[in-house]
Parts: sequence; C-alpha cells; structure tokens
Amino acid sequence: MKNNLLILLSILIFLNACKIADISQPGNLHAENSEQIANEKLDEVLEAQGFEVFKEKNLYQARVTDDWKGFVGKIAKLWPDANTQFQFRFNFNTFDGNADVLSGEKKGDLMGVQGWQYYEKSNGSEDAFEAEAKTREFGIVVLHYLIELPYRLRNAPFKRYYGKQELRGKPYDLVFVSWGSEAASADYDQYIVWINQESHLVDYIVYTLRDNTNPLTRHKYGSMAYLDYREIEGFKVATRMPVLIDDGIITTDDLTDYFHQFTIEDFEFGGFEEAELYPLPALEKKLDSK
Repeated sequence: MKNNLLILLSILIFLNACKIADISQPGNLHAENSEQIANEKLDEVLEAQGFEVFKEKNLYQARVTDDWKGFVGKIAKLWPDANTQFQFRFNFNTFDGNADVLSGEKKGDLMGVQGWQYYEKSNGSEDAFEAEAKTREFGIVVLHYLIELPYRLRNAPFKRYYGKQELRGKPYDLVFVSWGSEAASADYDQYIVWINQESHLVDYIVYTLRDNTNPLTRHKYGSMAYLDYREIEGFKVATRMPVLIDDGIITTDDLTDYFHQFTIEDFEFGGFEEAELYPLPALEKKLDSK
C-alpha cells in the first residue's frame, strides 16, 4: 500500500511538472483585426500615462518598500527580510538598475544588475563585486519591468484584443501579450492587461512567470494591481502594487490581503549619474535584450 502511494505521488508530481500556466483565452476576432485593436489600446495607455517623459528623462529613482505577508510570503520573499525598504535607481528601457538597502539585515549595502550580471557592494566598501543571488537579481529586474510594463508590452511581437469586461463597477479593455504565440510556451511569458476605459491606464495585470522552474508550482501564475496613481512631471506612476497568486487580484475584492506588495513612497526623474548604474566596466550594455 505504501509503495502504491509513493508511485501515485511520483506520477502526480511528474504530471504537474509537465504543466505550465496558460492564461490565454479563446477569441472571436480575426487575428489581424485583434492585433490592431490591441496595439491601439496599448498606445492609448502610453499617451495617457505619459511615457514620452521617460524617453526624455531615461534615469529615474524611487524609494520603495517591498512587504511580504503571511507564512507563504515569508518563505517566498526575495530579500533576507519580509519587509524591506530600498532606494531604487533605474535606466529606462534597459534591465540595468540598483538599489541601496535602507532597512533590515542588508541595510547599507548596494544591490544591482548590470547586463544581467548581479552585483553587490557591501556597506563601507569602495568597489562592487559580482555575485550569485537569483532571487535578489529577479527582485530588482521585476520592479524595473513592472514600472515600465505598458511600454515594454507595446513592443512585444504578439498581441490580441480580448474584448471588454466590467470589474468592480468599471469598464475595461483586455489585451493579451506574449512573445511567441497565443499558445502556452515554456519559453515565453503571457500577460493579460486590464485597461481602464475611462482613465486609459492599466489597473490590473495577470501574468505567467516562466522563470519559475519549481515542478510543484510552475503551473501557477500571478496577478497585480496598479493602484493610487500619482503624476510626477507629466508621468503617472502607480504607488501601490499588490500581488496575489493566480488571478486573485481579479477575483478577490480585498486587495489588502496580498501575497506581497510594492509601495512607492517617493519617485523622481534623474538625481544621479548614469555611471552609477554601471560599476562593472568589463560588462557591455545589453539595454533591453537578455
């Protein structure tokens, strides 16, 4: 009996490992028409949010708190502490950025990513050193990407319009984005963007995370809300971004019961030199490429 249970468990784990999250939906529009509408909706977001400002400014920084709640959050957290404050600095439309750690175990240290190489600089040290810390590398890159998400998605090669839907009393246009095809692929992430028809801003996203290779959880996906937009020099930035597992952001009304949440307490353009994001002189710039 015990052997049979072990075999059954092994089969279930294997089957689960073969599955990947798929958030695509059936559509009833011709592909060319669907793509055209999707592009138009994303263009409306870029204009309404003020991404032309980013093209002029390039450099920006933000004081951010990343808070991980509950037992699962404390296990899955990206940083040594479940609640950590940072001063992030980013270069627009690249994957280059870094952060001064302002609280917790690593307070005073610098964490950064340059050309997809993670690096750190210890408190009091003069030089940055290359290191391996995939979760921290991911944390820096993912916030950078999420702040710039509409611009990044507009440049993706595959887009579909999923029609209109109402949520919490507001009308939305739904746009699907991927880099391969509509079908799920282990190589490409999928996004569904909920665009508020009144503000033309993104209020919610549902997304896959192909970097997750855990066989027990790789079939899971995530969702996030963009809340409390604030206008800074013509650009509207969401200052509260709660994340829930699967489509919890869409199906759950209590967005304060999050898995984790980024809170932007201060946001500004410039204020530092671009060279501060490139402390490793031997690495060439990769910009938006991986």
